[in-house]
Amino acid sequence: MSKLLKPSRRAVLHGLSTGAMALAAPAVFTGRAFAQDSKITVTSWGGSYHEMVQTNFVEPFTAETGIEVQLVDNGDMAKVKAQVLSNSVTWDVIDAPAAFATSGAKQDLWEELDPELVNMSGLVEAPNPYYMPLYLYSGGLLWNTERHPDGQHPVDFAGFYDVEQFPGRRCMRSLAPETLEAALVADGVAPEDLYPLDVERAFAKLDELKPHVSTFASSTPEQVSSVTQNEADFSYSYYNRVNSARQGGAALDFSFDQTNNSLDFFAIPKGSPNKEAAMRFIEFCMRPEQQKAWSLAGFYVPNRMSVLEDIRNSDQGGYLPDLGNGRNVVIDPAWWGDNYDAVQRRYAEWMIS
Repeated sequence: MSKLLKPSRRAVLHGLSTGAMALAAPAVFTGRAFAQDSKITVTSWGGSYHEMVQTNFVEPFTAETGIEVQLVDNGDMAKVKAQVLSNSVTWDVIDAPAAFATSGAKQDLWEELDPELVNMSGLVEAPNPYYMPLYLYSGGLLWNTERHPDGQHPVDFAGFYDVEQFPGRRCMRSLAPETLEAALVADGVAPEDLYPLDVERAFAKLDELKPHVSTFASSTPEQVSSVTQNEADFSYSYYNRVNSARQGGAALDFSFDQTNNSLDFFAIPKGSPNKEAAMRFIEFCMRPEQQKAWSLAGFYVPNRMSVLEDIRNSDQGGYLPDLGNGRNVVIDPAWWGDNYDAVQRRYAEWMIS
């Protein structure tokens, strides 16, 4: 079993709520040449997210390096594990939410990152030897503005679970992370008191809502399409997804009143045949210019302090979450690293029970 150095939630909160962190020059790869791999495969999450990865990371990376990048819209951890254990790895970079990154490290699924990546400075959240924090994203509630105008829809997690005040069909994630946090907050747990998660209490709250769940979304785009296609009235998803659908004409809105906020990471599966080029891709995505383009395209929080301050001080920074307001949740990747497999298994059984 590989060692696991866990990310610090305190560092994330400090950097995002105050911006008071010393800036340092970014690390660059100078110690050795990369193998001339001609193609890598990177997992993605479909829909507008796929398009943003293609535009902001893949195309400029290929233009600079000549290395082709194939995006695969499937980041299933069970498939990652199967590839590693069977010594048949075909995915070179995994776009891994916090629970995936930390649990994967505990299961020895990731390659060690190049030391110059691990020692990269000027970041909101420091890298781990096995995965690189790329950005932080916010998940919250969405609704159809025509079917549910102001006052007729929930704006926080308690409202999502209040079927008497806000009757209607719910769409829920098929993943336990973020879902259990929302359930516990809806049940009265303060965000700062969430961890360690009270799993029994969370499932008891989930039981209350289950009769009103019309859809368990198996993909992120489905979280939005369930509402646009009138398969659900209220759903949990991400602002960039909602904004993309709205630009396409969908009558949707998203609440920033209360959000789950989680780090997203890049990791390289152990046994990747193209790990040198994969590390080069990760380094490219961490450059300030790429971080800024990505963050503004997807309304994300960058992991570069200089970029975060630049956006915060501009007229484009209104979407940045206030993680010190006592209402928003910061997902703890360390807890999920220890508990993901068991809790996700239980949640999957609960969905079909």
